[in-house]
Amino acid sequence: MTWPFENDTSAITKKLAKKSLQSEKRRNLMVVIAVALAAFLICFTGIVSTSLTQMQRNQVVDTYEAVWLGVEENDIETLKGLPEFERVGGYYMLGEELSEQGYHASYVYCDAQMMEIAKAQMELLEGRVPEKANEVVVSEYFLSTYGNNAKIGDTVTLDTESFHGDYVVTGITDSVNEKEANTCAIILSNAALTEWNGFDPAGYRAYVHFKNSDQLGEELMTSYCREIAEEYQLPMPKMNSKYFAYASKSFDFALMAGVIALVLIGGYIVIQSIFRISINDKIQSYGQLRTIGATPKQIKRIVKNEGRKLGSIGILIGTVLGVCGGFLLFSKGFNAVSYVATIILTLISSWIMVSVSIRKPIKIAAGISPIEAVRFTPAQKDIRSRKKNIKLNPVSMGIANFKRDRKKTVAIVASLSLGGIILLVVSSIVLLRSPEALARRFFPDGDYKIYLDSEMTEEKVMAAGNPLNEELKQEILSIDGVTDIIPSRQSLYATLKTDIYQSGGMCDMLTDQNYATVEAALTAGTMPKDSRSIVIDYNVLKQNEDMGYMGVGSTVDFYFGEGQPPVSVTVSGLFDSNKTPSGHGKLALDGVLFFAPEALFHELHPEIASFDYSWSIVNDPKKTDYVGAELKNIVASHSNIALDEINTVIEYEEMTNSFAFGSMEILSWLVFLFGVINLINTTLSNQIARKQENSILRSIGLTQKQLCEMNICEGLCYALFATLATLIVGLPASIFACRKMSIGAFAGNVVPYKFPVLEMGLFILVLFGMELILSVWTIRRQKKQSLIEQMRAME
Repeated sequence: MTWPFENDTSAITKKLAKKSLQSEKRRNLMVVIAVALAAFLICFTGIVSTSLTQMQRNQVVDTYEAVWLGVEENDIETLKGLPEFERVGGYYMLGEELSEQGYHASYVYCDAQMMEIAKAQMELLEGRVPEKANEVVVSEYFLSTYGNNAKIGDTVTLDTESFHGDYVVTGITDSVNEKEANTCAIILSNAALTEWNGFDPAGYRAYVHFKNSDQLGEELMTSYCREIAEEYQLPMPKMNSKYFAYASKSFDFALMAGVIALVLIGGYIVIQSIFRISINDKIQSYGQLRTIGATPKQIKRIVKNEGRKLGSIGILIGTVLGVCGGFLLFSKGFNAVSYVATIILTLISSWIMVSVSIRKPIKIAAGISPIEAVRFTPAQKDIRSRKKNIKLNPVSMGIANFKRDRKKTVAIVASLSLGGIILLVVSSIVLLRSPEALARRFFPDGDYKIYLDSEMTEEKVMAAGNPLNEELKQEILSIDGVTDIIPSRQSLYATLKTDIYQSGGMCDMLTDQNYATVEAALTAGTMPKDSRSIVIDYNVLKQNEDMGYMGVGSTVDFYFGEGQPPVSVTVSGLFDSNKTPSGHGKLALDGVLFFAPEALFHELHPEIASFDYSWSIVNDPKKTDYVGAELKNIVASHSNIALDEINTVIEYEEMTNSFAFGSMEILSWLVFLFGVINLINTTLSNQIARKQENSILRSIGLTQKQLCEMNICEGLCYALFATLATLIVGLPASIFACRKMSIGAFAGNVVPYKFPVLEMGLFILVLFGMELILSVWTIRRQKKQSLIEQMRAME
């Protein structure tokens, strides 16, 4: 603030700051790049994180909250008439059949409302759903590969066991992952469905979407569905857990906060270092201003104006690049509010970084007296601490140059090693979490599994004659390459009920094979002591706080399937499902939630002879592909079973790793760029500051080769100490992180640590290579001037 009686010199300080900016183009470029890089990292991370969250919400918004299994067509019409539901879709899965042309045809029926509900998984690109028995909806992949590029209204031929002949195309759907699996989704009409030999009138599914669903909670929707089920004598529906997880999912600020912290640290080190070097180079200029009457406050204003102008330009550039990059990669996750919030957060955090970074340089510039400024020489600050009788050679002189400004040296080493530390930790975790190792948790015995997959409930399928029988076992064992079949799970769908809540999921039988694994996974309580005790996944309680009172020792109602009276059981313990890997498919949606003794299974379902739910197929690794092809043919010729492959899980884990850890590796290299910017700026500054010094050394006998060796030695010192700092700090951190990650990912087992040789080798190669290139380049630039011209240069 300028008082009325005080001279306003702001115009002068702004003009001096402008002139200073015009005279230091190299420094300006380095600062702008550093600030832009920081702003880009913050903004891009925020845009990507919010976009992914929004994309997950888009998958479930306006889809369905509950699904009734095993209902009839008239039940679907009843549900459509209820005023609380905005949309009710009818669906029927007929199964998969092998075509004579070689593709697997997956037949389903769904009405128009179901197509709207399932648009996130199967979008109708054009046309309408079929109505007549000879009408179908097929995918783009089917038309381009097997349908002679037919259009809507044209005829295509189906050649599977149940459906063969000519059918009229009424609609075309997208073809997600169909080419990779060589599977074609074909939608039939209700008329064709009812004529099908395997048609079950009670085999429909009803997917319902509530009105004003965003204002209703899971508990209220579940309660209302239970009332409907009781009133109309329908089975209790399954609630869409994915909907409730994604619809209410909030933005995870933990990742954003971590990135901001790393970026602010890296940016602070680099920007402060650049300004310190700049101010040291211009101390005499500031001293001249002080001698003609400039006050410390005015010096502060000059430097502050420079920093703010450069910071503003860099923040603007980085923010624009971050927004554009995030939008181009994840345009489907665009959300105006999230974008605005991210931009504001980027502007604030980046501005704080710039303001804090220039505070110390400002104090240095303003705190120097005119006499000190005239006498100031950066190279002579620690002259008393120098050792005598040093043998002069290019190596010792290079090391002396490296140590002459400790603050600058520490800043460069810290900024270079920060990116290396992050890279070491992330690369070690990636090496630990190899997709093959993670997938093998689910496939400990072989590469394939056969499991129950039916529209009917598991107890109905098993009571009618479990498809996983001796006949199927012999058929599979006859395949060349199959060496054994191991029953991996005996399981039924179970429901656990309290006064205010109920939870449903797969309940596995405790056997001699899994007892030790479950016992090791216990987080509280003990294993069941009698037939009326169970253990449950602790996440069931963790995700539903209103069940928090229900812990070890409490009594709950428990039953298998629908229409069965519940029995009272005691919760004897809680287990961690991450340590008992189960489930099929890449998402493992049928993972186990409960474990119960074998006696309880036989007590509640004495009519079932075999509770086998899943088999592990042990195969010869050399014949994996052939075994897989034969198993697919067997599954296609049988009903109520499906094939699970290890490659499916591997692909899913690769996708997860590539995004989660690939982005972190990219982040580490971007943070490393801060150090590169700092190093380049320091190298160029040294070239200018030491021009006269180097020319004097040349004049007294130092050869061009020795000068080059001295510069290379100094540069290699930076690279060496950055490497040592990376290993000293990063190695313990990566070992600790891998130990924690191993315990969580591999059921409590600690996997031996593996050093990421490839990634760190590349990092060290880039680091030392860059130092060599910079050192040689600076020497070549000095060759362009004569010794007399260099000696005339002022520091």
